[in-house]
Amino acid sequence: MPGYFINDVHSCVDESLTGYVRANSHLELAGRAVIARSQVPSVAIISGNGSGHEPATVGFVGRGLLSACISGSIFASPPSSDIFRLIIEMKRRGAKQILLIILNYTGDRLNFGLAMERARELSIDIDMLVVADDAAVDNAIGPRGLAGLLLVIKIAGALAEQGKVMSEIVDVCQKVRGQLRTIGLSASGIRTPGQQQSFELLDDEMELGMGIHGESGAQKLKLLPSRQAADLAFGQLFRGTRALDIKRDDNVLLLVNNLGGCSNLEFGIIVKDAIENLEHRALHVKRIICGEMMTSFNMKGFSLTVLKLTTDMSSTILNLLDAPTDAFAWPKVISPTQLPTSIQTLSDSLEFNDQFTAQLVINQSDLVLDPTMAELINQALHTVIKRLHSETDKLNRLDAISGDGDTGTAFARAADTMTDDLANGKLILDRPSSLFRRLGLIAESRMGGTCGAICGLFLAAVAKNLSLSIKSGIIIDSLSDAFETGIQSVESYARVQPGDKSLLDALIPAVDFIKSKRVQQGFTSQDWKDLALVAERAALETKTLVPKVGRASYTKAVDTPGIDPGAYAISIILHAISDVFAKASSSSSSSR
Repeated sequence: MPGYFINDVHSCVDESLTGYVRANSHLELAGRAVIARSQVPSVAIISGNGSGHEPATVGFVGRGLLSACISGSIFASPPSSDIFRLIIEMKRRGAKQILLIILNYTGDRLNFGLAMERARELSIDIDMLVVADDAAVDNAIGPRGLAGLLLVIKIAGALAEQGKVMSEIVDVCQKVRGQLRTIGLSASGIRTPGQQQSFELLDDEMELGMGIHGESGAQKLKLLPSRQAADLAFGQLFRGTRALDIKRDDNVLLLVNNLGGCSNLEFGIIVKDAIENLEHRALHVKRIICGEMMTSFNMKGFSLTVLKLTTDMSSTILNLLDAPTDAFAWPKVISPTQLPTSIQTLSDSLEFNDQFTAQLVINQSDLVLDPTMAELINQALHTVIKRLHSETDKLNRLDAISGDGDTGTAFARAADTMTDDLANGKLILDRPSSLFRRLGLIAESRMGGTCGAICGLFLAAVAKNLSLSIKSGIIIDSLSDAFETGIQSVESYARVQPGDKSLLDALIPAVDFIKSKRVQQGFTSQDWKDLALVAERAALETKTLVPKVGRASYTKAVDTPGIDPGAYAISIILHAISDVFAKASSSSSSSR
């Protein structure tokens, strides 16, 4: 593949992690989880993100920093099943409490949130801290998380190494988070292997305030010399919509981060200009941290992070940041070549869930369907699989308008696993709670990203609610309550509401329609047809909506807005199900 020193686009993440681990003897690799070999402290600090930001976060695993990190595919949040497995491993290694520290992106919030909820079901003492330090762009789910995360995880790791309890660590990190702002500036877009260019810039242009996945920023400008560019960036950081409250003679820490494409010569000039700019503003730069720390693949740009050192916390924070660590991206670590025996191949994530679930006592609902209904569900699932495969390219095209063009592929991966599970009898068709639980695991482990997390959260909550249903319950009542619980679960983590242009814009009207039929305690053939039309109409109406969640919410408006691909996928699924059940209901009526 011209342009990249990789072997294969599908294995590049795993090969990259293997290389980093073999070069650093204090690390070990389990799947896509990088774990420190040192003794796990009482509070294990875990972070993670999509790949493409190296050395973040693999380079920050080590004694006095992260206990472990988990990586997803390029610019895609790690699946919740992988995160959950890492939590279990940290608990097995002796962690009494676990603190997740993540960037404020929808996919990360959903996947880490789902993993945390599953851990809490096992009475694991766990909490999550979300870093949102972007000074340029704010939206419904809050500012994006950027390089300021690195300061937070370093402070948390140092406190954990001192033996502090989780509540003490969270208290300090929350104070730091409130005094933290980051602004990015780039002279290029990004083109990752197998993907299209994120956004285009001419040779004489630059973008202020873009995100680390190539999301466009606050302003496109003519390319400026380094000194003027730094002044423009700090102007946004100190006087923009999310300005840092700072005044003359305040003490600050400065983090200058190479986003991946700046030459070392350029970067030295940028660091010099950033320090001088703060000094000209009568600020006292007490610490300067610089380097390639949280990149945006090959973006030719940099980010500037300022941490205000308040009088009451200054010495404490600096001591924590100065505390020793063997994480290779903080200070450099020189190590012998790592042996292949340190690379552990893990079972497939769904197999892991099968193995782990066998150890749990899961509530089994008394709600059991008759053989006729189970067979209809079997037919409906086969129809869903066929339709998702036939619509894969269209879903990808819809997603490419404002996303990364993989929604169809994600649903097709789930459909492939459903095919295997139907053949192997892993989908228990006559027990709704078991069926929805398995479908949720398929969504979270096979789809990935925001769609996978939303579907996983929804289906897991539905399954949990159905597990409490009684045998004599009316099926439409049980399903209505379960679906409503599923919607609430997604809303609580994704901060998504109707009208935010997501798959919920098709799912919520469908659930509302189902709930409206509770009084008649069943569905007629026409009801099934109407359900499909409700979902289809709702999906089409997303074309006029402005995205407020997910990666699309950070991209600029396009000339020809499209239907939300997730909502369209829900419409496809409900059409397939409705066709099967409408036909069965019609046949049943004719025979009576």
